[in-house]
Amino acid sequence: MRLFARLLDGLAAMEHVTLYGQAARRAPTAFFTVAGHSPGKVAGHLAARRVNVWNGDNYAWELAGVLGLRDSGGAVRAGLVHYNDQAEVDRLLTAVAELA
Repeated sequence: MRLFARLLDGLAAMEHVTLYGQAARRAPTAFFTVAGHSPGKVAGHLAARRVNVWNGDNYAWELAGVLGLRDSGGAVRAGLVHYNDQAEVDRLLTAVAELA
C-alpha cells in the first residue's frame, strides 16, 4: 500500500492528471485521464517506456458514462501487484509527467 500511495500521490500532484475514485478501501489500481491526450495515446506513450496499463472503460461501461468519459475513450488504468517495485512506479510517473 505504500507503493500505491506513492503512485496516487505522484499522479495527484500533476496538474494535467485527473484521478477518479477515492474509496477508503480499494484495490491498488489508479483510474485517471491526462489533459489533452486520449487514453489510448497515454497508454501507447507509457508502453513505449515499458509501462503496461489498460485504457478504455475497463469493463466499467456504466461508470465511464456517469463520469462523462465514455465518448472520450474512457480512462487509463494502472494497477500494482506484489512484484512491482518503486522503480516501476517512478517510471510510470516520469512517463505521465512527460505528457504535461
